[in-house]
Amino acid sequence: MAATGATALASDPVERLVGAAPETTGSNRQSLELRVTRLDDFASASDFISQLGEDRFSLPYHEASWIESWQTSFGETEHCQPVLVAGFLEEQAAFFLPLALEQNGPLRVLSFLGQNKANQSTGLWRCTAVDAVEPAVLHRHLSELGKTLDADLVHLANLPEHCGESSNPLSFGELVQSPSPVFIGPLSGDFDDLFRTSHSKAARKKLAKKQKSLEAADNFQIVCAETEAEIERGLNAFLEQRAVRAAATGIPNVFTGEKEKLFLETLLKSGQEREQTGLNLWWLECEGEIRATYLSCRSGDRLIGYANSISHDDMTAHSPGVVLLKEIIARACADPGLHCLDLGLGDERYKRSWSEAVALFDSYTPLTLKGKLAFFAFSKKQALKARIRKSETLWPLVRKMRALKARVLSS
Repeated sequence: MAATGATALASDPVERLVGAAPETTGSNRQSLELRVTRLDDFASASDFISQLGEDRFSLPYHEASWIESWQTSFGETEHCQPVLVAGFLEEQAAFFLPLALEQNGPLRVLSFLGQNKANQSTGLWRCTAVDAVEPAVLHRHLSELGKTLDADLVHLANLPEHCGESSNPLSFGELVQSPSPVFIGPLSGDFDDLFRTSHSKAARKKLAKKQKSLEAADNFQIVCAETEAEIERGLNAFLEQRAVRAAATGIPNVFTGEKEKLFLETLLKSGQEREQTGLNLWWLECEGEIRATYLSCRSGDRLIGYANSISHDDMTAHSPGVVLLKEIIARACADPGLHCLDLGLGDERYKRSWSEAVALFDSYTPLTLKGKLAFFAFSKKQALKARIRKSETLWPLVRKMRALKARVLSS
């Protein structure tokens, strides 16, 4: 069985304090020679990734198909230089880190490639290498790499505390809790039992009533897109619904144009060829209209929710998005290879029914005076964001102000 991402430690994770990561070596860390090198291109990266083994620890955001799709769609406009890092232990392929050097105003930042379209950042690891790589040694190698690139700052965002059952080898530098947690829960072989334990009797009754209302409409369907025509139809609905929701609520929409459509379309087609290299697109349809969509992917025994959308029409009151997710989870429970549910970033009420919040963190390594000043500003801003998001008073207020601003701009 493949190892999968962050292990849920607590339903209410404690915010990490800014500070240097400890350099103590755990008893399971081995003293092996570590070598780090840059790969020439994406083809070389794909070849190297295959050497990590089929059961490698990974999340899809750093697989070859994902980073190539991002580079093809956004590489020119993002103005960043790919830095594809291969790690070796005793000359055996150990890990792959798809990084990029980005010019952010006067600042040169080395970070993960395509970070703005990923939920978590882990890199790809040979399973035996996760425990064997000493964080302090890897930190030194990446710092030296950053200096050769004239980077001011190394910033690795949205890192899970654990890689499977092991501590994260990227846990080094100055650590700051990320503003948003990721939501992780179990998948049971018995969906009815999972549904009973995760939802109260009143919640189950309410959701069943909404689902019956949708099923009573003409041509009710739960569809997983398979053909190019279905992918095109579902993707168009997803993009349109996201745009309408952003205009109504002011919630930032990261899928706004043709480049975003190309990125998702490429991953959806890749997902048809090999499920663990791309995306799947689900939708709920009734009365001839798509009422909700869900983009998901799979990594090892983990079902990952990537992005979703809902229509704003006469069926919205029946929560088609919540019903669609319930049906996707029911199908996942019937798959003996799936044991973990990952609903991604962003605190939404429907996620808390199925999963718990698990903290992520950002690693900062300032390499110059500019980098030190930038880290100070970023860390303070990030800590403020995290506190606002966790506040039961301030976060609802922010959402209301976003919606008001969106209405004013659209009027």
